[in-house]
Amino acid sequence: MATTPEMNTEIIPMSKHKPASMLSASSLLPSTSLPSTSLPSTLILLLMVLMLLLPVAGAAQQAGAAQQAGAAQQAGAANEATDNGDALVADEFATSIQIGGRYVEGTGIELRYFPEKRVVLNTGFREGFVIERAVGDSEEFTEIARLQPFTETQWDEAMDRVEGDAYDLLDLARGYLDIARTEKGGTFDFETGIQDMRMQRADEDFEHAVFMLTAAREAAVAEALAMSFTDSDVNPGENYTYRVMTVADPPVYNLVPAPFSITAEPDDTAYENEVFFYEGDTWVNFFWVEDERLSLYTVERKDPESDEFRLITSAPQLQLRGAGFDAFEHGSFRDEELENYQVYTYRFYGQNLFGERILFAEVEAMPRDRTPPEPPRVLTLEHHKPREVLLEWEMNDPPAPDLMGFVVARSHEVEGEYRIIHPELLPETARSLIDTTFVEGRPNYYVIQAVDTAFNVSSSLPVAVTLIDTIPPVQPVFLSGEADSSGVVTLVVEKNEEPDLMGYRLFRSNDPDHEFSVIFEGFVDDDSLRHEIPVVFSDTITLNSLTPEVYYKVQALDFNFNQSEFSDVMAVARPDTIPPITPVFKRVVTGADAVELEFAPSGSRDVALQTLYRKTDMAGPWLVHDTLAVGQSAFTDTLVTQGTMYYYSLRAVDFSGNWSDFAHPVSARPYDSGVRPPVENLQAMLDEENDTIRLTWDYQFDGEDVFFVIYRLDDRGNFIQYRRTAERHFQERYREGNRTSHQSDGSRRTGYAVKAFTTDGGQSRLSEALVMEQ
Repeated sequence: MATTPEMNTEIIPMSKHKPASMLSASSLLPSTSLPSTSLPSTLILLLMVLMLLLPVAGAAQQAGAAQQAGAAQQAGAANEATDNGDALVADEFATSIQIGGRYVEGTGIELRYFPEKRVVLNTGFREGFVIERAVGDSEEFTEIARLQPFTETQWDEAMDRVEGDAYDLLDLARGYLDIARTEKGGTFDFETGIQDMRMQRADEDFEHAVFMLTAAREAAVAEALAMSFTDSDVNPGENYTYRVMTVADPPVYNLVPAPFSITAEPDDTAYENEVFFYEGDTWVNFFWVEDERLSLYTVERKDPESDEFRLITSAPQLQLRGAGFDAFEHGSFRDEELENYQVYTYRFYGQNLFGERILFAEVEAMPRDRTPPEPPRVLTLEHHKPREVLLEWEMNDPPAPDLMGFVVARSHEVEGEYRIIHPELLPETARSLIDTTFVEGRPNYYVIQAVDTAFNVSSSLPVAVTLIDTIPPVQPVFLSGEADSSGVVTLVVEKNEEPDLMGYRLFRSNDPDHEFSVIFEGFVDDDSLRHEIPVVFSDTITLNSLTPEVYYKVQALDFNFNQSEFSDVMAVARPDTIPPITPVFKRVVTGADAVELEFAPSGSRDVALQTLYRKTDMAGPWLVHDTLAVGQSAFTDTLVTQGTMYYYSLRAVDFSGNWSDFAHPVSARPYDSGVRPPVENLQAMLDEENDTIRLTWDYQFDGEDVFFVIYRLDDRGNFIQYRRTAERHFQERYREGNRTSHQSDGSRRTGYAVKAFTTDGGQSRLSEALVMEQ
């Protein structure tokens, strides 16, 4: 049944509670009750005791896993010499006494222990139990006590001290202890013997379960059966490890110690546990995640206008689970025959290993009306006027007394999202509504919901109305259209905004003035699972055609088959498969530092760009050197090295990605002009005290292939070669006659200049002269 997001099928105010939460009733499981003194069957009892003992066994195994493994190995050492089959049989007969405990400040460490097998329990009843202890990290155990069940006098004294359930449990345990100590035997009848043995085994298992249960439920029973011990000789904060054995070895089974470790510190862990609940119609369901320390749950209830809690569980609650159950363990309880809208207070108790009844949660809950009114029945739904849809419905006469009103909702899909079409709840007397907000050209589904005073909701079946529509969709518009190199055309249409759009028809022609033919229809069916209207279309065309373009039009249709105008024509160019004309080199000019190329570019109209290739080995592959503009006809390559031969070629590519052939290659080798850069920063320093002159200069080239020639000014004012050096400095002594020259004007001057040479024959121009007047 479809419902609207605005109208919930039920509105439930949150209850106030401590520490509980709302929970769906579908997740609650039924509970099983187990009477305290009347047990339904051996199987249920055994399952119950297993549930109670599992946390104890788990804790003991975790605390003493290493010791237990070692003890098991020692106990079965004799079996190692046997074959595999014998070893497996020996393992099957290994058993232990599981231990649980706690530290009580001022008292000591209280222990509870439970034999896994009835034979071991009976041995302990007859011979007694031995409690051994190891202190700290020591692995040496010392006997600290031997215990046996009470004597008849002790039983009488213990029963005189208690009353009520404790007395009943002591009496039950005493009676079964007498039965367990009674020797069983007699003649064996082959006809009935097997059945007698089975019955005896069932009785013995039943006895074992009774002992386990009563010892766990009542501390006085555990003490009377010698299944509890309090170690008062402990130091706070010290770690102790205990194990329990029987005084004499039990028959059949191999008793393996199961050490249990505990620190003498109070356990401050709280027993509080969250209880969830669901408030039904005159009932409440409760649910909680079980605490492994508790079992045998009971519930108390305080009724409205009462100050006392009373027990409402006739027996402790136990959740039974099958073998292999690995989900989380939970408890549940259902309280029925309650009065709606009355607040009830509940207390939840569990019993721990030491027979104590623990309060772990207190909850307030209020049952409430969950029964919805009858669903409305639609009588009339029609488009009776251009802007009006009339809805009429009926109810029983008289309707439900708690009927509060109606809600009418609409959707465009039968299982879609329904939205309320009126601002307020319609009165309980309403039986019709006129809708003026419907959408023309789209499906319109309606549901009518009845709401009672508890906000329970019932809904009519969805009903669709047929609308009269003569308005076509608007003219569609192409967004794009292109063809790839294989002749596949992809067309994209902008989707129309009409809510009743059904789809499109696609038309094609080889000439815009010729008749167009339908090549595709893409419609959605309102009653199908297809709801996406296609807006991307594909077509395949031939590439070998005299017409360079193909033409398309599209038309939109609504669900009443009203047709729009044709779209504007979309012209799609056929793919170009002809490569452009190959460029041609016209002239190559080689310089010392560059190569100038002149060429005729490709003459094709659809050229997108030209690519220049270069390589230094004619047999090697062409490498892209630069990208040229479409009409570019010259290029200067400055990234060259003198003396290296370069080969050049060109290719053109059009807008369709077609490449021309490589142009006929040309070559060029930049030459060496022999001109080298001049010497710079020539300076002189006179040292009159030492009678020396020192020249220094800078030069941009390094290496052994560079040397320098020093020029001096002669008497005629010309610079002539004077000295040669590979260094960037020169020094000589200067005497009066050597460092000066007589000029024609009678002056005396000293002057130097430097020129650089390379061993390959290159030379620079003469540096700027350095002249000193006298």
